[in-house]
Amino acid sequence: MPRFYFLGDDDLLEILGQAQNPTVIQSHLKKLFQGINSVQFSEGSAEIVAMVSSIGEVVKLESPVAVTDRVEEWLGALAEEMSSTLTYLVEECLRTGSKLDQFPSQVLQVAENIKFANNSEKGISEGGLSSIKQQLQQLLKQYTSIKNPSHLTSVKVKALILDLVHNMDVLDQLQGSDVQSTQDWAWFKQLRYYLERSKPVSLKMVDATFDYTYEYQGNAPKLVHTPLTDKCYLTLTQAMHSGMGGNPYGPAGTGKTESVKALGGAFGRQVRARARDRPR
Repeated sequence: MPRFYFLGDDDLLEILGQAQNPTVIQSHLKKLFQGINSVQFSEGSAEIVAMVSSIGEVVKLESPVAVTDRVEEWLGALAEEMSSTLTYLVEECLRTGSKLDQFPSQVLQVAENIKFANNSEKGISEGGLSSIKQQLQQLLKQYTSIKNPSHLTSVKVKALILDLVHNMDVLDQLQGSDVQSTQDWAWFKQLRYYLERSKPVSLKMVDATFDYTYEYQGNAPKLVHTPLTDKCYLTLTQAMHSGMGGNPYGPAGTGKTESVKALGGAFGRQVRARARDRPR
């Protein structure tokens, strides 16, 4: 179980020593998984049936995970089922539409970004970027007019609005640059989401392509997109594409760690911060 490397010795020994007591292990799940704060068990605690985020978002697993005395095996099975469930939910969200009360926040964000990339490329080819921006403005008006939302719904809407505002800014850049092709730099440099049939979601930025890894992110706060954030993403994705790494440099408190964590969240990956403000 590679995730055990993120644990201290005391936590690891407690997990191994209490392998037959999943309720004890549950207190350590948030140290092993990015967004899982706890899980829901079936009657008798024989199976895990759902993941729960820190603010109470419940994501039901498509296939329950059996809990055995081999803790490393069922934790590994939970990681695999987490990925399978999110894969199914993204495809279902694209098929049925983005419903705030039906899909997790992470799934809604990925689905909306996939639709934005597809619509933008269609708009670039057909010269219809203005109509796409009008659709986004209507969607923004719809989100901001929700009355008395629950705390969970409010968190979902805030995350969607941040992405929506960034996407509208991207459209302004495309129109300002008079983009005529999907290979033009103003579009080519954006972080874009795609979903091809029978393949996982892929992210592209310039000539770099990455598979979305479906790590459940829970309801982590979203980072506001700025031009500096985009430059940071562009530099790091090109470094990764070349088989290298990156290390944002600058004064403390300027958002270096949060930017890297946000990029990892955009990839659906687990990111852990190391000492000296260096994320891993």
